[in-house]
Amino acid sequence: MLRILLVTLAGLLPATVTAAAVPEPAQARPLSTLAPDRILVRFAPGTAAADAALVHQRLGGRPLKTIPGIDVTLVAVPAGSVPAMVAGYAANPNVQYAEPDYHRLLVIPNEEEGPTPAGGGNYFEEQWYLHNTGQAHSYVHRTPFGAELRTTWGTADADIDAPEAWDRLGDLLGQPTAAMPAVAVLDSGADCNTLELQGKCLHKEDVVQAAELWGCTDSTACDSLGHGTFVASEIGANTDNGEGIAGAGWNVGLGIFKACYQELVTDGLSYFFVGLCPVSASAEAITRAADLGYRVINMSYGSDMIDSAGVITPTDASNAECDAVEYAWNKGVVLVAGAGNNGDSEKMYPAACARDDGASLVMAVAATDHNDDRAAFSTYGDWVSLSAPGKDIIGILPDAHCGLPSGQDSCVDWWSGTSMASPLVAAGAALVWADLHAQGMVTEAEGAAPLCGDIPCQQLVRARLEQGADKSGAKGQDLLGWTRHGRLNLAGALAAEITEPEPPGPGTDQPPQATFGYSCRKLSCSFDASASTDDHGIDQYHWTFGDGTTLTTNQPLTSHDYGGAGSYPVTLVVEDTAGQASVPALATVSVSTRGPGSSGGSADGGGEGGGEGGGEGGGEGGGDSGGETNCPPAKAAKGKC
Repeated sequence: MLRILLVTLAGLLPATVTAAAVPEPAQARPLSTLAPDRILVRFAPGTAAADAALVHQRLGGRPLKTIPGIDVTLVAVPAGSVPAMVAGYAANPNVQYAEPDYHRLLVIPNEEEGPTPAGGGNYFEEQWYLHNTGQAHSYVHRTPFGAELRTTWGTADADIDAPEAWDRLGDLLGQPTAAMPAVAVLDSGADCNTLELQGKCLHKEDVVQAAELWGCTDSTACDSLGHGTFVASEIGANTDNGEGIAGAGWNVGLGIFKACYQELVTDGLSYFFVGLCPVSASAEAITRAADLGYRVINMSYGSDMIDSAGVITPTDASNAECDAVEYAWNKGVVLVAGAGNNGDSEKMYPAACARDDGASLVMAVAATDHNDDRAAFSTYGDWVSLSAPGKDIIGILPDAHCGLPSGQDSCVDWWSGTSMASPLVAAGAALVWADLHAQGMVTEAEGAAPLCGDIPCQQLVRARLEQGADKSGAKGQDLLGWTRHGRLNLAGALAAEITEPEPPGPGTDQPPQATFGYSCRKLSCSFDASASTDDHGIDQYHWTFGDGTTLTTNQPLTSHDYGGAGSYPVTLVVEDTAGQASVPALATVSVSTRGPGSSGGSADGGGEGGGEGGGEGGGEGGGDSGGETNCPPAKAAKGKC
């Protein structure tokens, strides 16, 4: 039964649309990074309902609903007016923020051509990423004449040690699914009737109510796209049943939240399918899952926009989405997301959501291949928590994708992307949660995140996954070269003994921020860098005064006399007690010997300020000006003059 069905899956890479396969192209929507007629608005805490209603009335917005937990309102606006409406709401003093309802995408950089009926076969050997002995495994290869199955080999131990982890948990995995921790899968829905997911979906919910192009007219969380079914199967496919594939989470349950849907879009020339996930749906699904008690959330989508040429462009962070992430984290949820498929280190969202202090709130996951190398398409960087296998991954698609009767066989395919890597980490998080419960370490507190001793359990789960990860690859690769903690190892996570986990994420030790203000009278200038900031404290101030003179001091206040009139580029680099240096702060300082004139200004790291003065009137420039009296440096640094 290994026949390749040459059908276009709801393609996330561009595909030519044929009238026989899809709706008329006239139904296609213009390609856009955001919803054309919706925005998200959060009013300042304490704003009266009447005052909020008045803002809507004056601006012409129509509230649709409020996202629970974060008090963000989804507002309908006239089509095409999003930038103006965002600006109008943001200008109101009662509004904390307003932003577009961005589209998140489900992106598979190497979409394969054909799903294949499993034929009742056992495909565990194909799951090299669970247990890699260097065995032969399949992938789908594109040729000018169509797709075909080919065989390849990897490197032994380039895997996540799943069998070793399952052995370690032992009898714990024999519990009913309902008794195991469950993972909320925020995606395009799932075919829970397919053979491998029967009995695993504990909860199904439609967060988006979108008309699907291929069916899904009446079934809750129905998945016409296939992406959500694939992701869910990686986590929770029925394991040890001798058929199909094995879910990395063995017997963990699944919560299916349909936050994404299939859409036919056009750039005016080509027509292609995408999986669209509105930020409003992402944020709402996150808060719903947290309120329902899910301890792990997987989000295999990100802030990508892809055009018909296959060019991927990151879109912006969302305040609402990151607020929802923080809400879930504070309720005790471990959140996992694909880091992105751009092949660079640019941050993607929601994977890069962080607290105000910069500490990461989501485990961003990069993708590796069967040799433990970084997949070429994968995003990477020190903001990325872990890597996990994500290239040539076998998974389950909805039965309809293979034309199968419901629940009688499995429809399998091989996909690649950080979307495929993220669910393996989510499955690992569920297994660590199960282990903590089995050891009696979890104390539930109503209205608060569970505690494991004195440590919030979600922090301990994350620390075990990160500290138990492999730091060296199967060929000796430095796995810390493209992620912060290495490649997922399930057995290592279960064995890790954490007593005092570090706060999560790279934001816990950010470089310092250089800021200085200055004031000058004639050729003599005073400089004040006391507004520079760092969590550890500033240790050294490195000044370059622009006339060939430099100074390193441990004091924030200093002065400098220039030898003649002119404009001088002054830079400041501060260094904290941990040895980290800031981005230089730069200002152009102008001095003159004429009259009693004075000048002042300020500069922040990464920017430039300045001031000019002289003659009778004082000065003006990129920073603050002193006029006839000097601006005190401390005030100048804070922009208060």
